[in-house]
Amino acid sequence: ERASIHEAMEQQTLSVAKAGLVCKLNSRTSILAATNPKGKYDPNQSLSVNIALASPLLSRFDLILVLLDSRNEDWDRIVSSFILHGKKMREGASSSSALSSSVWSMERLQTYICHVK
Repeated sequence: ERASIHEAMEQQTLSVAKAGLVCKLNSRTSILAATNPKGKYDPNQSLSVNIALASPLLSRFDLILVLLDSRNEDWDRIVSSFILHGKKMREGASSSSALSSSVWSMERLQTYICHVK
């Protein structure tokens, strides 16, 4: 429910009404959200138009990170192999040295998220 999300993000409380009792609960938390574009992402449009999310709700996020998946058959093959085989990237990929230098380890990603937070 959008009203609850607005309240939690803006006032850091949640109002709960059950059996005639109304409680206001503290909600000190971090929110990590993900969404997909409403169609193909259009870089000429604003973010709120691309993801069909109203600006008032979008403005409550401290950090917005847009990840775009560019069409790259070699990269898609490496990622799908990693997911399907549960192993590190294959050594025999044609451009593995260039791709592996751009891939972050889990430790680096966790460090980055802690730094951003």
